[in-house]
Amino acid sequence: MVEKLLWPLDYYRLDSLLTNRNVLERHMQQIIELMEIGAIGIFAAYTLVLYNQVRRRYYLYLGLMSFFIFLRATLVDDGSMIFFTFFPDVPLEMGRKIEYFSSYSGAPLSVLFCYSLYPFPAIRRFVNIFLIVCGLLMLFVLATPYSIFYHTLGINTILILFSYVLMYSVLIRAVKQRKVGSIYVLTGTVLCFLFVIAELLKIGGVISVDAGPNLVNSGFIIFIFFQSIALSEIFGHSFRENQELNKNLEKRVEEKTAELSRASLLRDTLIRIVSHDIRGPMSNLKSVISLVREDQIDVDQAKEFMGNIDKGVDHTIQMLDELMEWGHAASENKRIDQEELTIREIIESIAESQRPNIESKSLDFTLTGDMEARCLFDRNAFKVVMRNLISNAIKFTEKGGQVGVDVRNRTDDVLIEVRDSGIGIPDKMKANLFEMQKDNKRVGTANEKSSGVGLFICKDLVTQNGGSLEVIDNPNGKGTVFRFTLKSTHLASA
Repeated sequence: MVEKLLWPLDYYRLDSLLTNRNVLERHMQQIIELMEIGAIGIFAAYTLVLYNQVRRRYYLYLGLMSFFIFLRATLVDDGSMIFFTFFPDVPLEMGRKIEYFSSYSGAPLSVLFCYSLYPFPAIRRFVNIFLIVCGLLMLFVLATPYSIFYHTLGINTILILFSYVLMYSVLIRAVKQRKVGSIYVLTGTVLCFLFVIAELLKIGGVISVDAGPNLVNSGFIIFIFFQSIALSEIFGHSFRENQELNKNLEKRVEEKTAELSRASLLRDTLIRIVSHDIRGPMSNLKSVISLVREDQIDVDQAKEFMGNIDKGVDHTIQMLDELMEWGHAASENKRIDQEELTIREIIESIAESQRPNIESKSLDFTLTGDMEARCLFDRNAFKVVMRNLISNAIKFTEKGGQVGVDVRNRTDDVLIEVRDSGIGIPDKMKANLFEMQKDNKRVGTANEKSSGVGLFICKDLVTQNGGSLEVIDNPNGKGTVFRFTLKSTHLASA
């Protein structure tokens, strides 16, 4: 009996609990819905601001898509319809027009987003046709009343399905080609598609789902989560590419600056040589010719003058040869033509060309070491370097002195030393010996002329061929030793 009396009380209490539970669940659903709407709105604002900064179109399309999804979420019937809370004076039919327009914009914007990320020309025509159809449908919504455009939901469903076909066509190709971030875009698109299909089936009454947060919103939250990962990866990749590009640009600028410096140095050197070293002998020659024409000197005097001029012309021709070779190497189009050289062949030919100068000073000229050694060097550059070093050794050595060339075939390279027992090099000249300095210009022990640029040219040519050039005092006592290295052929072959 007591149990029969308590039964109605328990039944009403249970009904009350169930009612309160339903209310609580509804409040929770509204809270979740508002959180989703807020997240979508924040993401829309973020991507649109980002587009304004970096001007990448995929940010614009994703931002607009997020904005219209956000706008639609505030207007749908199964949501909170908070749009009318903020805009109570907007007619309901206008709200419906905004809702449908926003909903219909999702399909073309999603296709534009994917295609702007990974453009494939093969499907461009299909994308353009799809965009035209979607644009006409959106204009139809704006131009007709609710009673008419309400019946276009079926068309929009077909366009949504076709938009996913286009997106998958783009994204699957991008994944196959390992495009940056493509796997994340595809994953987000697939998951969002499942939620959209479920929402369409729910609206069409095909499936029965308890009232809850709008499935399109939930699917889009998942979509933008994966797009954020993809865009972060794309941004990071672009940042690394920009860093690499900046490094390459800096390197190119340095190379171009070096080329300009070399060109400027070549120009200044040629102007200096032409204005001083070449003009001098030419002026002397002209003066002698004028004196002979005016009968102011006899034949013997003319021969004496011509002998001095001949030496000056020889010196000028040698200097021009060296400048031509260096100028050719200094130009940006010059390729260093390294080849396998036999050292004896070149050194002996240069020594033979210097034989008159050696004999005129009664010098003891020797060739020692491994003269059969072979090296890799530009042939013309090697001749210029050896001719200059041997000529300098002869020029700054007194009569009866010693000049020699020693060759050592070492493990890693070939070392050549040009030794002399001459007057040596003053300490104040050594610091800038291989630079273009006026102080480097001095006369030899027999008043031989010097241009002051020979050692600079030698240093530059040796450096371009991957070697090094230095000067030391002769360890045997009086004089100087110039030593430079060359690439060994056996090292190159290894």
